[in-house]
Order: sequence, then structure tokens, then C-alpha cells
Amino acid sequence: MSEPHILDLGTLRARLATEQGPRLWRSLEELADAPEVRRYLEAEFPDIVQSGVIDRRTLLRLMSASFALGGLSACQEYSQAVVDAPLVSQSRNTPGYTPGIPLVVATSLELNGYGRGVLVKSQEGRPIKIEGNPLHPASLGATDAFAQAEILSLYDPDRSSSPLRGGDERSWAEFSDFIGLMKTELAQDGGRGLRVLIPPTTSPTLIRLVAEAQRSLPNAQWHVFTPIDDDNRRAGSRAVFGREIEPVYDLSRADVIVTFGGDLFAEEPGHLRYAADHQSRRRTPDRPLPRLVSLETRPSLVGVRADERVVLRPRDIEIFVEDLAAALETESISSPAPHPTPGRLAGELRRAGPNGLVVAGREQPPRVHALALAINARLGAFGTTIRAIEPISLGGFSTLVELAAAMARGDVSRLIVLGGNPAYSAPADLDFPALMRRVPASLHLGYHRDETAAACQWHVPESHPLESWGDLRAFDGTVGLRQPAVMPLKPGLTSEQLLGFLAGRMGDGRALLQATWRERWMENFDERWNRTLEDGVVENSALPSIDIAARADWNQGRTQRAPTGPLDVVFAPDPSVWDGRYANNGWLQELPRPLTKQVWGNAALMAPETASSLGLSSGDGIDLTVAGQVVRAPVWILPGHAPGAVTLPLGYGRKEAGRIGNDIGFNAYAARNSAQPWIAEGEIRRTGERIPIVTTQHHHALRGRDVVRITGPAQPVQSPPDALPSFYPEWPYENYAWGMAIDLDACIGCNACVVACQAENNIAIVGPEEVARGREMHWLRVDRYYAGDPAEPTTYFQPVPCMHCEEAPCEVVCPVNATVHSSEGLNDMVYNRCIGTRTCSNNCPYKVRRFNFFDYQATPYASALDAMNPQVTVRERGVMEKCTYCVQRIGAARADARVGERRLHDGEVVTACQQACPTQAIVFGDVNDPESAVSRLKRNPRNYALLGSLNTKPRTTYLARIEMQRDDPAADGLDGE
Repeated sequence: MSEPHILDLGTLRARLATEQGPRLWRSLEELADAPEVRRYLEAEFPDIVQSGVIDRRTLLRLMSASFALGGLSACQEYSQAVVDAPLVSQSRNTPGYTPGIPLVVATSLELNGYGRGVLVKSQEGRPIKIEGNPLHPASLGATDAFAQAEILSLYDPDRSSSPLRGGDERSWAEFSDFIGLMKTELAQDGGRGLRVLIPPTTSPTLIRLVAEAQRSLPNAQWHVFTPIDDDNRRAGSRAVFGREIEPVYDLSRADVIVTFGGDLFAEEPGHLRYAADHQSRRRTPDRPLPRLVSLETRPSLVGVRADERVVLRPRDIEIFVEDLAAALETESISSPAPHPTPGRLAGELRRAGPNGLVVAGREQPPRVHALALAINARLGAFGTTIRAIEPISLGGFSTLVELAAAMARGDVSRLIVLGGNPAYSAPADLDFPALMRRVPASLHLGYHRDETAAACQWHVPESHPLESWGDLRAFDGTVGLRQPAVMPLKPGLTSEQLLGFLAGRMGDGRALLQATWRERWMENFDERWNRTLEDGVVENSALPSIDIAARADWNQGRTQRAPTGPLDVVFAPDPSVWDGRYANNGWLQELPRPLTKQVWGNAALMAPETASSLGLSSGDGIDLTVAGQVVRAPVWILPGHAPGAVTLPLGYGRKEAGRIGNDIGFNAYAARNSAQPWIAEGEIRRTGERIPIVTTQHHHALRGRDVVRITGPAQPVQSPPDALPSFYPEWPYENYAWGMAIDLDACIGCNACVVACQAENNIAIVGPEEVARGREMHWLRVDRYYAGDPAEPTTYFQPVPCMHCEEAPCEVVCPVNATVHSSEGLNDMVYNRCIGTRTCSNNCPYKVRRFNFFDYQATPYASALDAMNPQVTVRERGVMEKCTYCVQRIGAARADARVGERRLHDGEVVTACQQACPTQAIVFGDVNDPESAVSRLKRNPRNYALLGSLNTKPRTTYLARIEMQRDDPAADGLDGE
């Protein structure tokens, strides 16, 4: 029997559901009830609204309207309707899901184009916490501060929610008309006059779609730009090997490591893995400790952790590396060296041979990168501590400078910017925002209505990574899939969808992603797809090593030593806001920088010697001139910085960041020049004004006391005797007795633990004014201490949570018994009892208690309520807060063990700070179990109690830092600055 010509909605929905029709049409009635779509249907298809039936022609017209533009019209209106509706409980659409039990999703997050594998914990459809994915090689279960803070970025109320044209809101239908007309016009001339600007990416799907779009629009031209680029590294590899490579380091096999600038533990694509591997190598039994030497201008995390740190001006580093390379070849140095170390260092590397490694930071010139690669080849390190793989980041396109020149000539009629914020981060000499405004038709896809959105004709909201599909390669080429952990909170598109539209590929993000891997996996696609979504990692996808050989004639001549001249200016990504993308994230703005401890702003960093010669002190205002561009900045004197140089952290001075990030700090990009984007020359003029700088180092740090201890590789730490007289009675712990050990030899001060604690425990953001009063609320701080000469000090980090003292001085002074000792040894806070006397804080020798003077959840800096962990109380105003050893995690694990009628296993309870740490510096567990990891560490000869002479018997203890140069058998105690 033939199919009837007319179908009622119910029959159509049932048939399409049975026949696996388009997902949108399975919920056709829900679609028709959305207000915006209802208005659209009433205007375009009044017969459907009136009769409730669909003929074939109307069905095709509706499907065309919905899908022809890849979901850019009616589908977007439907998305807006979904966003306005309350979130649907996961229990209604996830098989096997139990309400109240967090759902964990494996996905990947991007930083500078490279992926880091993470696990996103969602509670009733709300992502509330991010952890590292143990199966992902870039994280191994750890995270950095940026990944932790993505939760807050997801709920950012300033995220863009609707298209803009000329700064005014427009409907998705209007945008669809614009982009549809643009595509029609582009198809007629093959994209002539179109320029596409895209950040570097390692995504196989994006790279595939770019290639397809190039074939569809052969006359279009493509450009790649990021302010934190690897252009110098690529140029160096081309010089040495005649081709571009991607270096992958293996620090677990390195005996001698030498770094030239940069920050191997904070700024490289594989920084989490590199920090973990280095510490793993230091813990390797029966092998001498590895030696880490850092040459740098600005202090860095790798320099702080180095066994030897050489401080040089930028202009001297290249000469140093030249001398090092020459000494390796000839065992002597033929030219005067700015430093006596190259000959000795060459001998160490020669003895290490294939187990040696040299690494150049991205800000170093191509010559330094070339020399570093050549030294590794000379040592035979390729295949041991370093391997070369094919470049994995999207490259080979024109530069931003070439795009600016084309716009200045009037050769660009259409411009599409897929992500990033070039109007803010482009070098100042290009005057890029003005050039963008000259383009007749321009479109920006981004998360915020930022500086680039203001300079473009059209702005389109971009979907957040936690609510969209995609894929990313890690530093070694391993692919991690990106899958949504939440239904879209705001309507938006992804770069994949927009590129798919340009390439003629219709479908949502999932379909575009599946197309990439269906083509590669062919058979058993469904099985591999489901397994990969569960793991978050594509099995065996790391790129193989490639054979390379240095060109015989690559090294012609030597670099001439630059004459002593003006001040050297170094540009660097900020440790908290990176290139400016996180400027509107309150967690990161209030996160103390590892070395300066500055919050809510940046400063021009310089050495004490440089500041003294210019008559400057911290907080003095200066005008810094670079290539005719002038920026005004406050000075911060940073011990260990190279004299004759100043470092400008990027990412501040935003004007269109949002309510959190606007007008904070100064814009270092305004002094950046396209010819010298990393290292330039400048001049300083005093302004005579004072610019406030907010820093937290002296708020709670234990200055003037014996806090950080140092020992040699095989030397014990001398601690006070355990049995001291006490008025406290002994208390037997018959079940569990929780404790923590923190290895100061492993801590690199990266701050991941601080943000992880804030995300886990609903810790408030208080804002710059309150922090300036010493009222920051972090339950965990990382103190920074210096020892030695301020010109070249030794730097130490010490994480300080609550000590959970066995004989706690805070407990006996509370008048209402709000701070109490639990049966498992925790120092608990009963918030309902606290009346805010703060006597407990006054009596705490470790200064780890925080008092919430105001209702910080009602301030402009308040975190989104959706980001709150429902397992942790949100404290009201006027109570004392502090670290709880993540007691909610202890309770959840205990409940699981009780159901299984068993004891908790060692390692089953992992605190938030412990889980985030890339070097496993923090270990938590049951000290009643003599075989637990924490008990073994507490028996280590390096273990000591902070301020142990006070006899508070803290459950949190420390392992002394190991220094190879230690000759004194007695341990050192280091007090504060």
C-alpha cells in the first residue's frame, strides 16, 4: 500500500523515531512549542500551526530551514528555548545513572592548541569539578590551575549569548541570513577576498574541516595566530634539520637537564607530564639524583626547582649557548664568555651523553632553539630523552603580519576570525583593530563580546568546551575526545560547525567528530567510539618518532655579542590569566602568582639591582617605551631577576573582558612589536606616582620562624623529640586516623592545589579590596621563601593547609565549642555554632583559618551558584572557615566501604589538593595503617613537623627539600623573608 500523502504529527514522530530519523523531528511537538520557533512557524508555515498536519513538501521545506545552514537558524532558536528552560535531571536520560551520585565524563581541554585529558564530575547535570584523566599522557591524573578554573568559566555570566551586529543584538535567523548570503557569494568566486584567521590547533577534526574548506574555497587565504606562539622553535628546527619537527621530552630518563629560558614546568605543551616525570626520576631508587640547570632572565618554576640557576640578560643567553655548543665540540671556549659556566656544563652533558637534555623556551630566538636541538643531536639524546615527531599543530598558513598587510592594501573583503582575541593581543604596531574595521564584512566567533567582537561587523557566541564535541592532540600526539559534560547553557556554535558549514558539511558537532573517526576506524566503529568516550583517549594514537639528522652546513658563524645598551624587555604569559583569555575568571584573578604572590593585576618585574639604579621601589609607576610604544606600569622588585632587563606579563589591561576582568592591570601587548614579539629593547622613565599592588605573601606567611627544612640526599632531618610534656590527654583512635605528608622536594609551586581546593570547597572570591586587607579566603596557601643573595636567591615553596593538630590550640579557646576534634583526628568546624569571636584564629600558630567578614556570595565577585559543590556547605557570613581534609570525600568513601562491609583501602580517599598535584607532592591517608603511603612517608628520615617545638602534634607534616650541594649533616631551617 502506498504511503499516505498527509501525515499527522503523532504518526510522523512515531515513524521517524522507529526509522531513526533526525533527532530534531523526534521532538517536533516540543520544538513547535518553543516561543521563538512558534513565531517562526506562524510566519512561514501557518498551515501547520492551524491544521497540525505536514505534507511532504512542507516537511522538506522545514528540514531545509532547519539543516541547510548546519543548524544556524531554527535549531538555534530551539537551543535558546532549551537554555531558558531548567536543566533536565540526568536520571531521566542516562542509563544506569543513580540520582545524587555524581556522573563523571572524560573529555579534553585546550591550552594553546594542545589537549589535556580531564574528568568532569557533574551533579544532576551540573559540572562542579574537574580532575585529571589518569589515562591521558599529558595529565596522568593531574591538572593545572587553568583546567581547574574552566568550571567557573563555564558559568561565566558574561559569556556571549546572542549574535551581535555592530554591537547590537540580533536573532539567529538574521545571522543565518547573513552567513547564508556570504556562503552563496563565496561559492561564486571560490572565496576570493576571504581571509580566515584561526588559532593553532591540534584537533584532527578541525584540521580535516580546514582542508575541506580550502578545497571548497580555493581562492580563500588562511592565517594562524596566537600571542603565545612557537614560531621560533619551528624556525630553529628548520635551520638544523631542514624541516619542522615537534620535540617531545622524556625527563624520566634524563640525568642532566639544561633549560634556556621559558618554563618547562608551566608553559610547555606537556608541562604537567614533564613536572611529573622529573619528580619520578628524582624518586627513582638506586640512581643518583638528576641534575637540573636553568639559564633564565626571569625566575620561573623550573628555575626555582633547578639545582643550579644561572641568571643572564636575554642578550647574553644566546652567547652562553654558543659557548656551550662550542665547548661540547672542542672541549674549550675560543671567545670571551659572559659567564664561566659553559665549559663545566659541557663536561656534565658530555658525561650524561644520551641521558642529557637541553630545552629552549619559546621566547628564545631561533638561533638558540637551533643550538639546543643540535646539542641534543650531538649528545645522542634523540631516542632517549627527546624524540622528534611530525608537527601536530595546524601550521603552514600565513601569519597575522601578512593578514594585516593585506587588510591595509584593501585586499580583504571578508574576514572570519575563529576564536581568539587578536584585536586585543595583536602586536601594537599592526593597529589590528583599526584594520579589522576597514573590512566590509567581518565575523568573529568567540566566548565573549570582547575587543575583537567590538571590532568586527558580526559576533557569534562560541560554545564552551564543556558543552561541545571535538578532539585534541596532546603534546605527544595522543588524541583525546572532547564531549559535552552539560547541555548547552547558552546557545552557540563551535569552530567545527562553522568550518563544516563553509566546507559544505552539514551536521552538529557530534556528527562532524564521528565523521573523522568513522573514516579512520572503519570497522567496529561503534565499539571503539563508545570505549574511547569512556576512556577519553584514542588508543595508540601517539605519533611515532621520525628520523632526523642535522644538516652539515647549518651552523655558519657565531652570534656577535650585543653591546651593552638599553634595557632588555621580555614578554611572558601570565601564570594566572595566560594570554588574557582567563581575565574574567575570578578564581584565577585572585590566585597568588607563584613568585610575586600578586593578585588582581600585573607589574613590570625587575631585579633589585635594576630598581636601585633607577631609584625605584615596588609600586612606583613607570613609563616603559618599546619601539615608540609607551605603557604605564607599576614596578615589582623580584629577587633572582636578571639585572638590565624587565619582564612584562601579558594578559591584562582588558577593556572588554567582562565585569571581573575589565580595567585590571596594564596591557603589555601595547608595547609588543611584531618584529620583536618576545625580547625587545626599551627605556624607562619614572612617573612619580604610586600604583597600588595587591600581594598576599606577608598576610599569613610564617616569617621569622623555622619553617622550610633542607637536607642532603641521604641525610636525616633533626626534629624535636616526640615525647614532650602536655596537658592534653592521650586519645586512642580505634578506627581511622587521618593525616597528610607534603614533600617539599616535589612541590613546584604551580598553584593547581589552591584552585582545586577552591573549586571543591565552595571557597569565595572576595575581590581586590578585601585581599588588600588580608581577607582572602583560600583554605590552602603556598608560601614562598627566599634564602641567600637577593640577586641570585634560592627559592622555596611550602603548601600550608590546616595542620589538624592532635593538640590543637584553636579548640580550647573557642567559647561555643565550634571547633572540635573528631573521632578520626580531624579538626572540624561546626559552622552553626560559630559566633565569630575569631579567638581560634588568634590562637592558631599556622594562620590557616579564614573569617568571612562579608557575605561574599552577594558581591560582584561571587562565583556562580551552579558551580557550587552540593556536598560542601556554603558558609554564611560571620563564621570561621578552614581546610577540612576534604571531609566530604572521606564520608563518601566511608559510605561505599560500609555498603561493601569492608575497611577503606589505602588511597581510596584522595583530597582535592592531592588529586590535582602533578608531582604527587601531597599524600593523604590513614596513619593508623602502618603500611599506608602516608605512614611510610611519616617514617621517612626527612619527615618533620612544622613548628614542631610548639608540641601541637600536627597531622600534616613535611618532608625536607633535598639539595645536592648539602655537605652539612645537620638539617637547615629556613625562616621567612
